[in-house]
Amino acid sequence: MVLVGGVMAFSSCNKLKRKAGSIAHKVSQRFDTARERIGSKKDEIIDKTFPAYDAWLPDTDNNKKRFAKHLQVDLTGDVKNIYAYGDFLGADYKVLLCFRCAISTIDKIVKTKQMKPAEGKGPHGLVFSVNLPWWDELKLTKLRPYKVGKADEYQEFLWYDKKTQTAYYEEFSL
Repeated sequence: MVLVGGVMAFSSCNKLKRKAGSIAHKVSQRFDTARERIGSKKDEIIDKTFPAYDAWLPDTDNNKKRFAKHLQVDLTGDVKNIYAYGDFLGADYKVLLCFRCAISTIDKIVKTKQMKPAEGKGPHGLVFSVNLPWWDELKLTKLRPYKVGKADEYQEFLWYDKKTQTAYYEEFSL
C-alpha cells in the first residue's frame, strides 16, 4: 500500500511539475511578446523623433523609410541605390536623397507632390559644405528640376538624369 501510494504521489508530482512548466512557458512567451512590442514601439518613437539618414551606405532600412516619407510614394522594385542625408541643426533643415529609378517613379513623385518644372537649368536649392560622393552638384546644373514650395520658406526640388536613370531630391526650409 505504501508503494502504491508512493507511485501515486510521484505521479501527482510529475503532473504538477508539467503543469507548472507549461504555465511558466506560456508566461515567458507572453513576456517575450510584450518585450518585442515595447521594443518595436520604442524604435518607432525614436524614428519619428530622431529619424536616421545613412548618407554613406545605400539601400539601408533607414534610407528606404526616408524615401517613402519624403517622396510620398511607395518603394517599388525599380528604385535602387538609395542614399539619404538629413541636416536638422539650426533653425532650418535640409534633406538630400539620391536614387536610381525608372521614369514612371519620377512621374508618380511629381504628380503626388504636385511639382512643376523649374525655370531653366542652373543652380537651384541650397549650397552646403558636406561633401557627399553621390550628390553631383555639377550634374544638377545641367538638369532642369521639378519644384514645389514657397521661395524663402520651404522648397523641394527633384532632378532626373534620363541617361543614368538617377534622381536627386532636395528639400529644405529657410
